Amino acid sequence: MARIKHIALSTDDPAKTADFYKSVFGLTELRRVPADTGAEGVWLSDGYIYFAILKYGGDDTPNLGEGTSTKGVHHIGFYVDDLEQACATLESASATECQGSSKVNRKYKGPDGLMIDVRARGWDEQIKARMPLYQLTTDLS
Repeated sequence: MARIKHIALSTDDPAKTADFYKSVFGLTELRRVPADTGAEGVWLSDGYIYFAILKYGGDDTPNLGEGTSTKGVHHIGFYVDDLEQACATLESASATECQGSSKVNRKYKGPDGLMIDVRARGWDEQIKARMPLYQLTTDLS
């Protein structure tokens, strides 16, 4: 079975967008190009998923044609240890809560208008109801 290993966003300011995800969710920066500015791209990780934030209009950014504002990533979901603390951190980083937010599944508008949803539990239960749930482990080899 395949696993999702990375996701890539395109944005006008990769370094600024990366700073948001690093400060709000504690993601680790792996590299940036160019190394001094990150103007072309910044690569982050939570230890399991590789998260590339790339310059919109760069050489390797796909041209999706007209209407691109309706295509692409809809939202990114994060598990958090403390939902209320995560929401407070998002709000202090100028993320605004979206319609459709609930007590257990909070939704925010982050950089570039991308929706971010945060919850402390729930997705594992959804997966387990339909298929085996695989636990990611750190490769110590």
